[in-house]
Amino acid sequence: MLIARVFFLAGASIVGVLGALHLFYTFFSDKFLARDPAVVDAMKGTSPRISRGTTMWRAWIGFNASHSLGCFSVGAGLVLLR
Repeated sequence: MLIARVFFLAGASIVGVLGALHLFYTFFSDKFLARDPAVVDAMKGTSPRISRGTTMWRAWIGFNASHSLGCFSVGAGLVLLR
């Protein structure tokens, strides 16, 4: 049973750490920027058809933030369950 617990915690920790790293990269680095600055400018100036209240850039950042928070939360929750 101890080996199962170790593997469970290792798997949960990997998901949590990768989620936290992804969140950090989303807001505090340039790792998710397009290599072509014109693409970033186009995303900032274009809105999706569903809403003119946002831009594709904001949707991109929101997508990355929500998914990284989800991974971090699942990992943290599983570590707490152990």
